[in-house]
Amino acid sequence: MAEKIINGFSVVAYATQPEGRVPARAFLETRRLPPKPVAPAKGAPAPSEPQADDDAAQPDEPESLAFEIFVTRRFRSTVEAMSAARNALDRVKAVDAQGVPDHLPD
Repeated sequence: MAEKIINGFSVVAYATQPEGRVPARAFLETRRLPPKPVAPAKGAPAPSEPQADDDAAQPDEPESLAFEIFVTRRFRSTVEAMSAARNALDRVKAVDAQGVPDHLPD
């Protein structure tokens, strides 16, 4: 798997092996990264009350989103599918707030 961190999302490229009559397939998957904890400044007093869970405040979001790419192509092998997935990952420049990568190939 190849990975890139963009706009707070981990974008991963991977391929599946052929199964029966289903050829190898290429995918891009996005997963929101957890926010980094903010440490108090050195010498600053520790917060007296625990902070509220951010998970409870946010609506239920899917853990990750997978996008099949190059749906119209029939890859001859998993290696060819993975190469196409890596090339597509290299072309991704941004991820929107919902986790959809921009430029997502057909």
